[in-house]
Amino acid sequence: MKILQVLANSSPDVNGYAVRTQMILQNQPQDVVGLTSPWYPQRETMIDNFTHNGVQYLRTVHPLHKQNKLSFGLKLVRRQTIKERSKQKQEHNSNSNSKSNIVGKLFRAPGYFTKLAWKVVEEKILMNYFMQRIIEVAKHEKADLIHAHTPYRVGLPALKAARKLGLPFIYEMRGMWEETAVANGRWRANGPAYRRFQRFENKVLRAADSVVCISETLKHEAISRGVDAARITVVTNAAQTIDHNGLKKHETFDQVVSSLGIEPSTRVIGYIGSLREMEGVDLTAEAVAELSQQGFDVRLLVLSGVAGQEELRNLCARLQLGDRAIITGPVPHQFVPQFYDLIDIFVVSRPDTAVTRLVTPLKPFEAMAMKRAVVVSNLDALKEIITDNETGLLYQAGDLSSLVDTILRLINDEKLISSLGNNAYDWIIQNRTWELVVENYSVAYQIAVDNRG
Repeated sequence: MKILQVLANSSPDVNGYAVRTQMILQNQPQDVVGLTSPWYPQRETMIDNFTHNGVQYLRTVHPLHKQNKLSFGLKLVRRQTIKERSKQKQEHNSNSNSKSNIVGKLFRAPGYFTKLAWKVVEEKILMNYFMQRIIEVAKHEKADLIHAHTPYRVGLPALKAARKLGLPFIYEMRGMWEETAVANGRWRANGPAYRRFQRFENKVLRAADSVVCISETLKHEAISRGVDAARITVVTNAAQTIDHNGLKKHETFDQVVSSLGIEPSTRVIGYIGSLREMEGVDLTAEAVAELSQQGFDVRLLVLSGVAGQEELRNLCARLQLGDRAIITGPVPHQFVPQFYDLIDIFVVSRPDTAVTRLVTPLKPFEAMAMKRAVVVSNLDALKEIITDNETGLLYQAGDLSSLVDTILRLINDEKLISSLGNNAYDWIIQNRTWELVVENYSVAYQIAVDNRG
């Protein structure tokens, strides 16, 4: 069976979406090819076809990076994208706090509605362009099934392409992007953008021949949106087993080791992942500061993308953590495992929000596969991963004192650190390797084939 995987983005990007994609396609027994979307004109990585560890990714190139054979609509998109990038550059170079700029923004307010209307038109143009590209690739690759992944701007073009080709269609619900936008402060809950996004997501979910969810909590959410439970298969996040002998050292690794200044008494409290507001890493920083003030020899190590690093460094400065906080990155995914070895206690301090209650992050699985002691907030999605006092520890979400006390249990009990790490590793090996979880896709694909008749 040949599967066309239709994606928002992919390797060589190193975000969680791209990592899950790579692990799925790399471990699936089916014949697969990936096709990425045109939604990231700013990413040079999404222009050229790319192959990584035997997985081929084809691109749908944004009109910004094309000049020949563009339709009238795509020419408009290209022209407007160039204009927007130029405007953003000018605004970045100007003093946005000046009185003239503030007054100017007030007078430009009506332009907001024109921009909003254009975004709707642009989305329709690009979704139609993407649909045509999906049809083209599906025919060329002789695909038997189309498997699209969130969001709807990927799913809807793929659904339409599948229907035109008469192919079974699977939609994978990896998260709730509208809730993520609320958690990160970009959208208002139940505002116009939120409702519009959710309406299109629900349209794709309900029309799909088969639905994949990455957690049981998301499965229940999909059912509440009108998806038949019999059409849903859960394919969780997982971890890749690591051969420590084959690890390559990233150029920043020795520098980080030196900066940490680790002594026998030192405990490194760490986090590896993005620094979106919904990750709540600020609470981990506050906990480290509190422990340091109590006289404990602790360090904070954060490995992340650039976004959010400046804000976290500023917070650490206000907390007077000084050189006890090391914030670095990004590094390519293949170099990440080494950094887990520097961490004694891995903390996922997600706050209690709609999206964090439902969506499981990828990083705890990787930390567990590296035998780290993991501390997570007591959210339903995270409780699918961690059994308290067995494979990790839970603390009360959003409660600084609870987090400090939980970390303190580990600082004072080296045997507990070791036993939790070993138990976590055993659970991953038995239940959550990529080789194991991808087997469930065969079930999802059969459901899709049966429902298409």
